[in-house]
Amino acid sequence: MGIHSTSYNSGIASSNPDELAFATDRLKVEHEELREKLRTIETSAKEVILLDDSVKGMELVQDLRIQTDQFVEELERHSEWEEQELFPFLLTYFHRQSTPSIMPSFWVLEKDHQLGMSFIQSFQEAIIEVTPLVVKKRLTEAASNLVQACLILNDHFTMEEQLIFPLTEKVLTDLESFFS
Repeated sequence: MGIHSTSYNSGIASSNPDELAFATDRLKVEHEELREKLRTIETSAKEVILLDDSVKGMELVQDLRIQTDQFVEELERHSEWEEQELFPFLLTYFHRQSTPSIMPSFWVLEKDHQLGMSFIQSFQEAIIEVTPLVVKKRLTEAASNLVQACLILNDHFTMEEQLIFPLTEKVLTDLESFFS
C-alpha cells in the first residue's frame, strides 16, 4: 500500500453513487477474504509454536510458506486496487474541502501495512535457514513473526474500514444532497 498520487481514473471518479457503493462493498468482501486467510495462517503458526515435534513443525512451516506467499499475492492485488482507485478518489474529494486533511490517516494505514509485511518477510527469511536439525526455538521464532503479522494486518483492515466507510458515506450523502 502506498499513497503517492492524488490523480485517479476509475469508475469511482464519475461520482456515481452506485460505483462508490460497489467500491465499498468490494472493500468489505476483500477484507473478509483476507481476514479468513489470516485466521488460517495464524492458527497454523500458533500450532507450530505449540508443537514439540520438529519434523511436524517443519511440515507446517512449509505449508505456511505457501499460504503466506498466496496471501501476500492477494494482499498486493487488493492494495493495488486501493492505491489506484479508491484512495486517490477519496484523497482528491476530501482535499477540496476546508476540513482537516485525511492524509495522516492514510499514512498510518500505509505504515501498518508495511509493518505487517515486514513480519511476514521476517518469517520467510527465518524459514529459509530451517532444516530438520534446527531446534524448536527457530521454528517458534519464525511462527511468532507470522502471528504478529496476522495481528497487525487484521488491525490494519479494521482501521482502514474505520477510516474509509465514514468517508464514502459522506461522499454518498453529499451526492444525494447535490442531486436532490
